[in-house]
Amino acid sequence: MKWFLGLILAVAVTAGFAAASEARSGKAHDEAVGVELTYTKWFAPGFPNMVGVVGGDIVGSFGGAVIQRIPTGHLVQLDAVYIVIAPDPAESFTARIEGVQDTDINRAVLEGRVVDGYLKRAHVRAEFTVISCPQAPNGRCFQGTISVTRSSEDSGD
Repeated sequence: MKWFLGLILAVAVTAGFAAASEARSGKAHDEAVGVELTYTKWFAPGFPNMVGVVGGDIVGSFGGAVIQRIPTGHLVQLDAVYIVIAPDPAESFTARIEGVQDTDINRAVLEGRVVDGYLKRAHVRAEFTVISCPQAPNGRCFQGTISVTRSSEDSGD
């Protein structure tokens, strides 16, 4: 339950960032195909809650939480919720993803589905690399891409 309250706080903080950002990337996106995003995230106020920014087809804020983290050697199994908060609420979405982070190379690949909002039921693939950054309390951020693609089976509500 503690992670859920932290997630609510993280979403509230990032929603404020999104409201302040009216910029658009200018790159058109097509709901039939999906969206391509770049993102940088970090843990705040602390693990498991994440905040950050997104760019690409949607310029806005990022929120989320790690639901489960299982380390096994240099591999870490991750289960997470990613929330993209767009200036236009109709383009915001929540995804549930899981995958593996390799701590030897500081990279991860996670896959899942959009569970709510824009492009609901579409496939999500997120990749990230661990980087140094000043905005994170511990100086460690995660930077990468989020690809949301809709197939013919994903359509409908």
